[in-house]
Amino acid sequence: GLVTHHADCEYPFRQESNFWYLTGFDEPESVALFLSHKPKGERYILFVSPKDIRSEVWTGFRWGIEGALEVFKADKAYPLGELKKQLYRLLEGADEIVFPIGKNPKVELIVLDTWAKQIEDQSRTGKSPTSIESPGIYLNRMRLVKSKYEIERMRKAVQISAEAHELVRKNIKEKSNERQIQGLIEGFFLERGARGPAYNSIVASGDNA
Repeated sequence: GLVTHHADCEYPFRQESNFWYLTGFDEPESVALFLSHKPKGERYILFVSPKDIRSEVWTGFRWGIEGALEVFKADKAYPLGELKKQLYRLLEGADEIVFPIGKNPKVELIVLDTWAKQIEDQSRTGKSPTSIESPGIYLNRMRLVKSKYEIERMRKAVQISAEAHELVRKNIKEKSNERQIQGLIEGFFLERGARGPAYNSIVASGDNA
């Protein structure tokens, strides 16, 4: 979700890395389900913010339900507000739940409440998920192996970073403080098409060094 900076302004949004890796969907307030126990055509579910032209004037473009289906190829898509209503049905038949505990308190509460209800109903339904595991068990191994596309993007990022540092080296004597140097290197990242630095810039001189 978005974190408020002050008043009605939020910090720039950065998608959670594993969610981005699995979906390519770059909006806040979204949930993805991967349901291996469901038949083909019902396995990839996205819950997203619906389109709202008036809100998008301030918050930026949203893909909405249609975009989740057509562009991001979800089997089914629903408004995020329906997650609590739909989750029990979608998890029916699952052996276990794979979910990142401690990452999103609002979604976590819905997941745990749903799981507790399924355990409570087990005597009637005959089955419920037996455990919750961390996605890292699977994703850490998956992300070790990079696709050709990922390698190309990483090489491009490294090239931009190298050129940015060389630019700073050549111009550093003309700058009078750390913020000017930070602005030079981060401005170059943006100029070359990157979204910004991968981590906060570390620029230190004098006592700060």
